[in-house]
Amino acid sequence: MKEPAFTGHREVFRSLEQWRRSGRLPHALIFLGPDGIGKQLVARHLAAALLCESQEAPCGDCRSCHLIQEGRHPDLWNLEPDNGRIKIDQIREVKKAMAMPPLVSRVRVVLLAEAHALNPAAANALLKTLEEPPPETYFLLVSHAAGWVPRTILSRCQKIRFSPLSQEELTQILGKQGKEIGPRILRLAQGSVRWALALGEAQADLPSLESLWEGAETLGIDEAYALGQSIQESERLLPLLEGLLLESHQYLTQGPSLPPRSFEVLTFAERILEFRRELRQNANPKLHLPRLLMFFKEPLESRL
Repeated sequence: MKEPAFTGHREVFRSLEQWRRSGRLPHALIFLGPDGIGKQLVARHLAAALLCESQEAPCGDCRSCHLIQEGRHPDLWNLEPDNGRIKIDQIREVKKAMAMPPLVSRVRVVLLAEAHALNPAAANALLKTLEEPPPETYFLLVSHAAGWVPRTILSRCQKIRFSPLSQEELTQILGKQGKEIGPRILRLAQGSVRWALALGEAQADLPSLESLWEGAETLGIDEAYALGQSIQESERLLPLLEGLLLESHQYLTQGPSLPPRSFEVLTFAERILEFRRELRQNANPKLHLPRLLMFFKEPLESRL
């Protein structure tokens, strides 16, 4: 069997390949797992294998493979969110195409890389198609937020679950991209390439949980204020918040019993989530971030 063109998820890949080669691949699959771990890569690799003209699929040399590489294969439909949502007109366009046989390959593939972005009307239209699937058509759905995918859609798809990448796999992938990420960022990334890259870019601004505690000298009032003044773009701010949230989670779950200051850390995590909600309502990070970073240095009564 040809080795996959991605790192990790070898067992998942083998199962999918066995199904494909035996002709038992379900017509609708949904790939579920954390964000940034390679689900879309596996889905796109499977799509290329289904459309390939060679036995050793995807071969990379046939007409179908070249069309996929050029982003213009007529039998591969990539449904991307439009302003954050996949809309009913996109589903209708695909359904019209399904009235005709595939144009180049033996089958047709519909790929929804963010299935949780389906709006209600689009989800209902897709559901009807999944209930009566057209011949020679495969639906590959991907989501890191299964709770946002309608249950009716989930029930019509074979669920393929993905685990986070190991630190060794994460290091290997980042190394191929010329990225060197320290052990702290690797730990915080929790098996996600996307978060490793985002946290790596923000690591110069990323205070540790311990650096915020009362008595710590690494982040004082002046440093917290300066950091709040310097960070305005969400591209830099969100990884910082996520890093602190992940460290809070790891601190609270590090052993069988609750560690010291667990109540404060839990309250701090709740404050981060509240801050993220405020940011969506255009809150000013210059005003809110310094207070969040100085949470552990405030009097106890002001934290509650």
